Amino acid sequence: MDAKAKRRGVNILRALRDAGRPLGASRLARDLEAMGIDMSQRTVRYYLAMLDREGLTRSCGKRGREITPLGEQEVANSFVAEKVGFIAAKMDELACQMTFHSRRRSGTVIMNLSLVPAAHIQEAVVEMTAAFEAGLGMGRFVAVGRPGEVLGRHRVAEGQFAIGTVCSVSINGILLSEGIPAASRFAGLLEISDGQPVRFTEMIHYDGTSLDPLEVFISGRLTSVRQAARTGHGVIGASFREIPAVAAPRVRKVCARLAQIGLGGILLVGKPNRPLLEVPVPEGRAGLVVVGGLNPLAAVQEAGIPTHNKALTGLYEFERLASFRELGALVGGVHA
Repeated sequence: MDAKAKRRGVNILRALRDAGRPLGASRLARDLEAMGIDMSQRTVRYYLAMLDREGLTRSCGKRGREITPLGEQEVANSFVAEKVGFIAAKMDELACQMTFHSRRRSGTVIMNLSLVPAAHIQEAVVEMTAAFEAGLGMGRFVAVGRPGEVLGRHRVAEGQFAIGTVCSVSINGILLSEGIPAASRFAGLLEISDGQPVRFTEMIHYDGTSLDPLEVFISGRLTSVRQAARTGHGVIGASFREIPAVAAPRVRKVCARLAQIGLGGILLVGKPNRPLLEVPVPEGRAGLVVVGGLNPLAAVQEAGIPTHNKALTGLYEFERLASFRELGALVGGVHA
């Protein structure tokens, strides 16, 4: 395929991936139009036939086409230069779509999704529980998908468990619902000493990457969440936000309310116009340090249990989440 045809094919694959289910040509044309891409049904059918031949899509009869694993890989690998800043855009998009209200304790939050081998789920529960107990997760809530079940838009394969954790970007959506805009600057490795944040040792800016930074840190085995949970000393995933300086007192009140709900993920609220953990902020701004939602799964990875982690997988109803203390029961009578 030439560059134009390849771009069109990838856009169709992206629409199928985002839908999470088979779609026909007419629905795909509408979804593409919503994405700002003008393609007729006839053109969509032409490209679907081409994608079928390349093994990137497959027919599901009257339900339409679905993307194949090879197609998902093609989306992930295509036009990397254009995807720089994609994570930042996705964070803003999901934060705006959130409906959670802290006063009503209902609505949608943003979820991460992690896959853990069923053969190691008992050991994984022990590691996750220790991380949550130490306050190193984004609040205290999880969701669990057992083999063959569906969690969010993901069907869990046999031999696996899916673990849903609250993404730290949910803080952005919660603050936005309070009329407080939060700008996400970077995610990094945060050094912990005696249970307290000390400094960032590494950082990846959201507007300069096509990957979620915490996924990178976990897969690169750069964290020591397991050690931090047990000794109070280690390196965890965290992120840095900026808020209007005038909003800092209100953010502290929201922080206290979220802690009562079980969504306490804000580690530090900085002083107006002052650096926070050695990170400078512009005039009229204050810094915010938020714990990484994937930290409990980082501990699992550190224990030698392979995980596959994906941040920002979509929205999930807060009321359907369970306390991390129920993990044992949710995975089938495991006692951590």
